[in-house]
Amino acid sequence: MGFYREGLVLSLLVHWVTVMSEVAMGPVMPDRNQSTVDFPKLPSDFREMAKKLMITCFKKGYHVPEMNNSLNSSYAQTQNQMMQSPISIFVELLTSLHPSFSIPRSNQSNDTADEKDPVWDIAEKMQNCTNMGHMIELMRNTTESPRCLMRAFVAPLSWMAIMQNGTSLNKEDLTKLLWASRPFLETMPPSSFVLPAFSQSYHLAEMMKVFSEMFSVLSEEQRIEIIGWVKERVAQNEFNCSLKAPASRILPSKPLEIPTMSNGSSVNEVSMMSRPGAEAIDHSAMNVRTCPPGFLWLKARMLAMMGPFLSRLPFEEVKTIPKEELCEFFRTPDFSPSFHNVIGIHPALGRTLFQRLKLECSSSENFTQYIDRLGSLACFFDGAMSLNLNLSRKLLSQIDACKNSEIDKVKRQLVQNILEKDDGFSSSPEMLQSLGSSVSVLPLSMLSRFTPEDLNNTLSSLSQAKWSPAQAKTLAQKLLQATKNISNDRLLSLGSMVRGVASAVLKNVKAKGLLGNEALETMSEKMSSLQRATLLEAFRRDVNASELVKGLPDSLLSSLSLSMLEKADLSSVDQLQGRGWTPAQSAFLLKKILGNKINISELRKLGQAVQGVTCEMIGKIYRTDALDMAQTLNKSYAWLSRVQIRCAAQKLFASLEEQRPGYFSDIKNAELQAIPALLLIHLPVEKIQNLSDALCPAFMEKMKQVNLTFLPNSSPARYALTRRAIGCLKGNVSDLSAAEVLTLGPLVCELDPAWISSLNPAALNSTLQALASCQYIQQQHREHLFRLLTGTYGDPAYWSEVDMRALGPLLLLNDTAVEKLPSKRWLKSYLSDLMDSLPSQPVVPPPKEFRSWLDLSALRRKLFELKTSSTLQNRRRREVAVSLTVMSTLEPTLVYIEDLKQGNVYWTPTQLSEMTMQTFKDAVPTLGEINNYSTEQLDALKAKIVEAWGSVSMLNESQITQLGCICQGFSAEELGNLSIASLDTLEMLTACNFTQAQRTAIWLAFERVTGINVTGLGHLEMMGLGQFICGLQPAQIDQLNSTSFREAVEAVGRASCLLNVRDRLKEKAVAAFGKPETWTEAQVSEMGNIIAGLSTVELGRLNSTVLPFIQRSAIPLIPSDRLAAMSVSQLKALGPENAAMVTEAQRSGLRVDQRAALDEAVGLKTAHAEVPTGDSSTSPSGSVPAAPLPLKGGAAVESMTGCVLLMQAIVLMSLRYIL
Repeated sequence: MGFYREGLVLSLLVHWVTVMSEVAMGPVMPDRNQSTVDFPKLPSDFREMAKKLMITCFKKGYHVPEMNNSLNSSYAQTQNQMMQSPISIFVELLTSLHPSFSIPRSNQSNDTADEKDPVWDIAEKMQNCTNMGHMIELMRNTTESPRCLMRAFVAPLSWMAIMQNGTSLNKEDLTKLLWASRPFLETMPPSSFVLPAFSQSYHLAEMMKVFSEMFSVLSEEQRIEIIGWVKERVAQNEFNCSLKAPASRILPSKPLEIPTMSNGSSVNEVSMMSRPGAEAIDHSAMNVRTCPPGFLWLKARMLAMMGPFLSRLPFEEVKTIPKEELCEFFRTPDFSPSFHNVIGIHPALGRTLFQRLKLECSSSENFTQYIDRLGSLACFFDGAMSLNLNLSRKLLSQIDACKNSEIDKVKRQLVQNILEKDDGFSSSPEMLQSLGSSVSVLPLSMLSRFTPEDLNNTLSSLSQAKWSPAQAKTLAQKLLQATKNISNDRLLSLGSMVRGVASAVLKNVKAKGLLGNEALETMSEKMSSLQRATLLEAFRRDVNASELVKGLPDSLLSSLSLSMLEKADLSSVDQLQGRGWTPAQSAFLLKKILGNKINISELRKLGQAVQGVTCEMIGKIYRTDALDMAQTLNKSYAWLSRVQIRCAAQKLFASLEEQRPGYFSDIKNAELQAIPALLLIHLPVEKIQNLSDALCPAFMEKMKQVNLTFLPNSSPARYALTRRAIGCLKGNVSDLSAAEVLTLGPLVCELDPAWISSLNPAALNSTLQALASCQYIQQQHREHLFRLLTGTYGDPAYWSEVDMRALGPLLLLNDTAVEKLPSKRWLKSYLSDLMDSLPSQPVVPPPKEFRSWLDLSALRRKLFELKTSSTLQNRRRREVAVSLTVMSTLEPTLVYIEDLKQGNVYWTPTQLSEMTMQTFKDAVPTLGEINNYSTEQLDALKAKIVEAWGSVSMLNESQITQLGCICQGFSAEELGNLSIASLDTLEMLTACNFTQAQRTAIWLAFERVTGINVTGLGHLEMMGLGQFICGLQPAQIDQLNSTSFREAVEAVGRASCLLNVRDRLKEKAVAAFGKPETWTEAQVSEMGNIIAGLSTVELGRLNSTVLPFIQRSAIPLIPSDRLAAMSVSQLKALGPENAAMVTEAQRSGLRVDQRAALDEAVGLKTAHAEVPTGDSSTSPSGSVPAAPLPLKGGAAVESMTGCVLLMQAIVLMSLRYIL
């Protein structure tokens, strides 16, 4: 069973509590002076839980002490007497840890060699402890090293004791147990997050103190779960009601069975592991009335108790906090700590809370006196331009750590205030000191005025600022001047400015003092890929491969080549835990260490290296371990690929059917609960359809946990799951409540608008709001859904701010509706928030079948209009008459260019031509980040370049770096005349879209200026060339050094070259790695687009096990005739994403059976009988029909889990609508 199987044990403990009487359940109530909290029963995998936590102590610098033979013998002799106390297991664990954690006795001083280590001394004392409280007290009085190890050991025990004893704990015992359990809570994943059903207010207060201290390490899911847990506890304890709606509208099931699997573990144990966000069942509240709508639970006392969790309250909750309670809380000392360094406050919530405090708890004139108490709420300060000099400086220091999208604009306003209101300050060295890290908002023209001495005097603040590459380069050049050798201390002192250090300088650094230094991770995170590779090359001169791998932070580990990993002494999966391996590295290491087979014990230890588990490995797992394998993989779902999940599901389902033929035809509730939702959605369609009504409670609970993004958008399983779930609802559609519809979880996104339109108004409103958080809406539903939306809420142009915030994303269903939105200040804020909340697009867009439905082009265009219209409105106030052509000749200013960022692509060529020369020079780094200008826009920008700096051939390398992708507007001849001598410049330009002729010209310019020869290109040079390696002539590629090519292959594989160049790069790969049929999963993953250069014969010989590891960007590049040479079995083995990347042109060259194989690989293949597509039972839109609703009743199980984006929205609305 897995490391966090404590969730399973806790579920059994909870079940036991509900059956046993209160007297039999726990110890008698302790007196005030003596704790009698007994040791909880140990779960079967307790050793693994404690061992993993103890390992974290070693990562902090503590080591396993050696125990001499006599002491070891003593423990062995007394072990039988110690079994009532778990301390004997502590001894066992310490002696079993990996040797690399131990300190050899020869390294210990002579004075202490014969002395008993304090860890063993405290362990010996603790064997006499008779209860948890005594043990914890003894731990608290120890020194740090043994305390860390003992606390790691006791942490899971303490949390189990809390869960087992619940409300019987007194405050003193609870405080001790919470202190001891914290290491366990800090590492508990969301999938195992179970909370106790406390009934006393002091229990809640003590628990929230601990959670508030842990706030920064909790996941968003856990934070939302804690808020719901607190609200439920307050509702039951203080209002004698429950948030849970009576669950009587789900089809009934038989009493819950707890069957035993063939490996002896309880299926119900396993099921709890797949229930993220579970709460211990409080049967005393089963008959409590449902809370009335909008009950006011956030009193001043509760606001203080919630602390930083206030920043994650639902928007509606913040709006309805009673004024007197909010203001009373604002005046208390608890207010400031609640918002101290709280990162990630939703902008809408932050602005609302800020405005309420400003308008309701103080006059606008006096509110500025509270600036230093606002904490992270200062990030949402408005009216910065009206502040005086002192207040501007004070607010600037308050918002230094803010990360919301509007903060740079506020910082620029404040800096402008300071510069305008302090004469003579703008060029003084004191300004750098005063502005702190906000100095990053200054343009290059101003930064370049400061002397190296000025910069050195303020290095501490400059090193913390967020710099653009151009700014970092300017500052680093000033600070380092012509330095060729840089000390480690000097390098670390640069902080975020390290991005501007030339990679050539990094070649000369030393490993000593850097490798193993905590500051190395922070610094390397700011570096470019070339800088990281160069730093690794410098380290390789000083240390061997094993030392290098051991000392590298994750930010550098991912840049380590496979050839270097091959030289490292990595021979156990224990050495892989807790490291940030890439998929290619993971595949390489697992193959090296394990071969093609893995067992459950090894699977549990992989961590991020789980990315390297192949379908072949999954297929070889014993069938009796299949469910355990599924649960173990489920904990690592964030690192799993779609093909791994598919293979795990197929293995699990086949194993279950082998153990009991017809398993899914008579599956029990507990058995269904045991299957992770991640895998359940891959159940064959016919088996989903045939699930019995008796399974509805378990099935509906699972549906609230599913993540549909792991299924293709056109998957028949989406339809089948939705139809089965609808079939579990009782009664007519019009009688369903909002809460009942929301039990569908993410399947709400699959509902047919025709079915939704039959809902009653309350259920309709909640369903539409849930749809606003969907990651995908079926294409055939969109038009009908938008009509339903406008029919319910009216023309979006007249929506209120509340409606817009609830439904806004659904406007993206209709570009015209977005274009017609009026210009309102709150609308600009909302649309900015919406844009920031949407996931950023990956470098390689996912295939259509796995792509979000959102088209953001209309939204981006509207934001550009709203952000620039304020200038137009200001002019209208000042001028009596304004021509309608003002918008077309609106002059871009630095303020708007910096605010728009990527939105600058919407300036017309005429507007770009109207920029002042100073604005252009200051804005060039921002404008240069855009790589999709039109030809006309590039011509306008090129004209500004000539006006500012003369002809293109006169540009220096610093100016080229600033121009960035504006260089796309230069002709091949002009590019060939540029003076480019730095690989860093080429790496920066590789993000732009150049033609083949331009690539060749840039390579030739680099070759001419540096005098480098193709044969002299090392692996760092090949990495730095990026896409410009495509500019080499085919004959030149043949001259590349094979050893260097092997080291640089991952960077070379990212370039999308023409076919003739890819063919030559493939030949070089064959020279470096051998024949393609011998290539491993890791090698294929690293080669990237080079794979597209394989010939027809070579593609046909690739091993099927490596095909899922092909980078998806390579698939569309494979010529159609070559792809057609792949066998049916190979096409099936591509995996969902790779198969979905095949283009229509490529598909047209395939046979019928090959196209069917691709569909099967994607997850689209289904028999016609499984899914109706055009008969009388189909809904008007041709998708999910309004299925006949069964008339039976049952019990639903509420949960607050599932896909993060959608399920957080559903949970928050559930709290609103089920009341």
